[in-house]
Parts: sequence; structure tokens; C-alpha cells
Amino acid sequence: MMSSSSSEQCDVISLPEDQVFEMLTRVSLDDLAACRQVSTRWRRLTYEPAFAPLHCRRADAVSGYLVQTVARNRYHATFVSSMHPSPPPADLVSLDFLPSPHVRVEAVSPHRGLVCCVDADADAATPRKPASSYYVCKPATRQWRALPNPRLRYRTAATAMLARPGGGGGGAADFKIVRFSVPTLRDCLRCEVFDSRGMAWRRSADVAVWPESLVEAAPAVRAHGAMHWLRWPDRLSGGAEDIFAFDVKTETWRLIGLPPEATTEKRWARKKVAAVEGKLCLVVVVDEEVEVWVLAGYRQERWEKKMTASLTRLAMEEGNSFILRDLYASDVAFFNSVYRVLWYDFLRGKIAEAPLRHKCIQQVFKFESDLVPFEEIDESPIQILNGFASP
Repeated sequence: MMSSSSSEQCDVISLPEDQVFEMLTRVSLDDLAACRQVSTRWRRLTYEPAFAPLHCRRADAVSGYLVQTVARNRYHATFVSSMHPSPPPADLVSLDFLPSPHVRVEAVSPHRGLVCCVDADADAATPRKPASSYYVCKPATRQWRALPNPRLRYRTAATAMLARPGGGGGGAADFKIVRFSVPTLRDCLRCEVFDSRGMAWRRSADVAVWPESLVEAAPAVRAHGAMHWLRWPDRLSGGAEDIFAFDVKTETWRLIGLPPEATTEKRWARKKVAAVEGKLCLVVVVDEEVEVWVLAGYRQERWEKKMTASLTRLAMEEGNSFILRDLYASDVAFFNSVYRVLWYDFLRGKIAEAPLRHKCIQQVFKFESDLVPFEEIDESPIQILNGFASP
């Protein structure tokens, strides 16, 4: 006999698509992730082009990119979105509320809109000033908290951040930050993990990956429950390109080989990893053509070519100055050109653009956030600095 809860769940799942769509556009970002696990149909509806703009309006959320640029040796983070006026309000997503006037974004959580950044003036440190200051903040609610520093003796190779919903409801949650650094005279990555539950960094096991192989200035891509970075060929891998995957929850790692077609004839093509509809994708750009591969079987490392599209039309409109930064959706890519970024549908052409104040783009972080205060970092008016309370 079917239980009452199971019967109610079946009734909800069997609702007409238009009713399910309306219902899903009103759930919070926290609940949206769970809704995508209910059924294939629900998952498909949440990735339709019309869903995201409507969901942002109804669920009080923002979605777009944090574009980090460099001008005159200073970092600038600009929020851009295809769903907001161009340019969006200056205070919609900004880092101008942080205590340091010059910060560099290190990582962005794919959940809850949390940002990990550091004081970019660390090189000018004095005996009275810490060598560096790490912060976690939620730009959409203008909250921040200072964190203790990791082992700054070693150069950072990559950083990732993951926020998880808490069990207390409201804005309660916890987060982890993973930092890989390059130890001296060792052919591995040094791994440190910061856990908000203990508010401290701890040493995790070293990763037997050539430390110089990670593609610089490439943010982590979250898919299949792990963080991913594209790697350059190195002597430990025998000259083969692959993807470094790190599971933040279990603190385990693996290397994922690229499809052979993308590493033989297109060995020197421009490549990017991205996440579309929760799946890991590889984007290969050769001249004015782009290929999109999807990792259909994650455990089996089974790649399938999803599409091949021409960029000739984009080249005619933008010249040769455009650079593909991310896959925004299954058929839409996010590009930057000179002093602007644009969203380009491979079938319909350009669908949106936004201006930038600076042209030297260093990193592009996918950003999604609700407007709910984050209790884990709500320490106002007292901030926690390196383990000590400070007014």
C-alpha cells in the first residue's frame, strides 16, 4: 500500500508542465537544487531559457557573472547579467563594502553567492600588517567576515569554494574553501581546507599532480559533486591533456581524460571546461568553429559530442577580439570582447551584452545568489579577524 507522503509526491510530479513550471519559478535557490533531483522532467524545466529570468524575479535572486579585471595593477570585480538592466545598479553585487579597498577574488561558491577574496595589497605588507587577509563575503547582502590565513609561504595554484545548506533553516549554512599551493621542490600539490564549522584551516593529503599543470586564471567548475580544472600536459601524465577533479566533501581526487578527438587533431585548440545542466562539458574552439562535448558517463569517462557550431557570424560582427569564457546554457556561450561581454546563442546570434570599464579580463566567475542574509558570516558589528574579536 502506498503511503500518504508517496501518494502526495506522485500527485505533484504528475501535474501538467505549465503548473510545475509556475511552481518551480517560486522556490528558493536552496530548494531548487533539490527539485532538480525529483525527476528528469523537473530538471529539464529548470534549465529552459525562460526559467532563469522568471525565477530570479519571483524568488528574489540574482544570476550572472563576476568579471575580474586588472587595470594599473589593481583588481576590479564587475557584476554583469543578461537579466538586469545594462549596466545593473552599482550596489546590486559589489565588493565595495569590504574593509580592504583592494581585493582579489579567489573563488566563488556555486551556491548561496559566497565569495572568497584576499587583500590584493599583501605584497606591500609591513610588520604591523598581516601578510594577507582572507575574507568570505556575500555581496548580495553586503556581509563579510575575516578568515585566518592559510600557509602563505607557498604560491596558490587553485582555489575552490563550496557552500552547503544548513539544517537550521533561514540563512544558516556552512561552507568549505579548498586551496592548492605549490610546495618547494616537490612534484605535488599541497592541499589545505578551511571549514566554517571549526573556523580554521587544516592540512589535507597532498595531491600527486604536477603543480604547474593547472591552467592559470581558470576558476573551478562544479559538476557531478566535484570541482574541476583543465590541466596542461605535463611529464607525469605523459604529455596527455586531462581534467583534475576534486571532491570537496570526501577530499578525494581523480584525473579525467579528454575525448581522443580533442587531443589529437585539435591538440593546440583553445579548450575550456564548463558545467551545463549539472554535467561537465568540454568546449573546443578552432578558428571560427566551436565543438561542445558532454561527459555523459561521469564514472566511465564517456564523452559525447553534443554540437558543432560556427562562429563566423560572430567574427563578422565582433572581429577577432572575442574570447569564449563559459557556456551559459546548452546553446548559449558567454564571450568577452573589447570593453564588453556578450551572451551569444549559437543558433540565433547575440542575445545580450554589457559594458566593462577595463579590457584586461583575468577571470570570470559564474555567480548566483539569493538575498537572504547568511548567518555563518553575519558578525556585524564585530568581525572575527584571525581568531580574535575586533570592533
